[in-house]
Amino acid sequence: MGPRARGSHMDETMVGVAIGFSVMMFATLFVVGHYRRENLRRRMIDHMHGHRLYDFTRHRH
Repeated sequence: MGPRARGSHMDETMVGVAIGFSVMMFATLFVVGHYRRENLRRRMIDHMHGHRLYDFTRHRH
């Protein structure tokens, strides 16, 4: 077992760490995007409930 075999093991470890880090970054971006979409959807629904169609058609004095 020479230095080449030991270096190869280290390279495999670094590749595993890089792949794991990439997966974690992708998952983080997915969760943030999902949260933002849900927040926007909730705000739009709240806005629609506050302004119903009959409110716009009513005549105000």
